[in-house]
Amino acid sequence: MKKMMFKAAIPILTGLLLVAPALAQSTGPSHAGYDPNAPLDGHYHDGELGDKLLGLESELKCNCGCGLDLHSCQFQMQCGVSPAWSKRIRDALESGETVEVIEAGFVADFGKTVLLAPPPEGFNLVGYFLPVVAIVAAGILLGLLVRGGTVSRGYVPVSEPSDEEVARLREELRKLDEAESPDW
Repeated sequence: MKKMMFKAAIPILTGLLLVAPALAQSTGPSHAGYDPNAPLDGHYHDGELGDKLLGLESELKCNCGCGLDLHSCQFQMQCGVSPAWSKRIRDALESGETVEVIEAGFVADFGKTVLLAPPPEGFNLVGYFLPVVAIVAAGILLGLLVRGGTVSRGYVPVSEPSDEEVARLREELRKLDEAESPDW
């Protein structure tokens, strides 16, 4: 009897082991902005309006806390903020508003932090130009180091040594050889 129960339990346990991982899969991310009931209205990125929609979604940062652009958050994180913002953009584009007006509306509502790239004005220009200046300065410094500093000076003219200097040099070399000769 026990053998029969054991034989019947093996397929059931095997089935559970195969099905359990599929049932344990996450249904979405677990960050603060996740909303499993958020509407996912379909894909509207076709045509001219779709290109404008995708462009705007790529320029705006979702404020659910993920730090991604609106398009990536909507299709990767599936938060509750990005579908609503995407619908707002889509409705505005369909009603004939320009991309600049829609972007300005988001900036007016949420501040400049909603933009992924800061506008090139004021102190933000430092962020745009500093990397270029740093790369050019590093190139100049590297060039100076490789070259050996600043402009090289002219060479000192060499004259033939006199017989007295040659004799003195030979005597000094002989003394050096004697001082360094092995002791064996």
